[in-house]
Amino acid sequence: MTGETLVLRILALTGKRDFRTLDQMLVSQTILQPFKRVIQSANGMIFVTGPTGSGKSTTLYAALHEINTPEVNISTIEDPVETRMDGIIQSQVNNKIDLKFSTMLRSLLRQDPDVILVGEIRDLETAKIATEAALTGHLVFSTLHTNNAIQAVVRLVEIGIEPYMVAPSLLAVIGQRLAAKICDNCKRAYTPDHEILNRYFNDVDNAEIKPVFYDGRGCSHCRNTGYYGRVAFHEMALITNEMRALINNGSSDSELAIAAAKSGYRPLRYDGLKKVLLGYTTTEELEKHASFDWVSSLRLFDVVNIAHTVNRSKSI
Repeated sequence: MTGETLVLRILALTGKRDFRTLDQMLVSQTILQPFKRVIQSANGMIFVTGPTGSGKSTTLYAALHEINTPEVNISTIEDPVETRMDGIIQSQVNNKIDLKFSTMLRSLLRQDPDVILVGEIRDLETAKIATEAALTGHLVFSTLHTNNAIQAVVRLVEIGIEPYMVAPSLLAVIGQRLAAKICDNCKRAYTPDHEILNRYFNDVDNAEIKPVFYDGRGCSHCRNTGYYGRVAFHEMALITNEMRALINNGSSDSELAIAAAKSGYRPLRYDGLKKVLLGYTTTEELEKHASFDWVSSLRLFDVVNIAHTVNRSKSI
């Protein structure tokens, strides 16, 4: 295996594993509060997107925990079951005996659950059943592998779901990435040079104050890496009536992004830079995990306003 990297995911196979709640996940308030409202919906689809290992399952479990009450019947179909949760019916896919996502989802719907978590939408059959469930009174959570939240909308149509079904069923899409978190034991502040500031902000020359960035010096606590733990960058697209009309018309993801921005959508880099300014991570991590989404849109950050806001609130 020379030259190859082996990645292992360690799961709790028995019992209940501790997991983070939404309030513990350092989600920006501009995303957290609308997300908390939308997951209280009676029906519709909510997606979390991102590559493998980006924390999608953690976000979904936290969302289920938020709405998990004795009055709500919640069922999941997962591959595998990563966390045992009290009060939730959890099932695991087993392709060896033909227990596929689609097969299990059809059976699950006969039990009339209020909320369904489908671990991943992998094929047209599963996508179609999940969409129909969302249109017939169920709240459906699932994941997709797309580069950003907006592309998830287009991906559903590309899979084969008719736009007239996607438009009314979709409620919101969250995109996320995990970045290394600066070690709190050796964190230090520094003022970036003009070239760095100009890369991220408008009107740097006329700014009264300069933003402060952070990094880690390295210590025994973080094994001299400067990082300890992880923090997530998020973006969320709430599906508005304007976006539903665009979906029905087969509009592109760029057109959908413009419409989403009217209801508060900002790309991953926007949230990532906020967390750089708050001292959670570095610009190196920002570039590594959020360098590809609408880079030019990040310059909507005004250096004076964002610095004042972060320095005043010291919150997300």
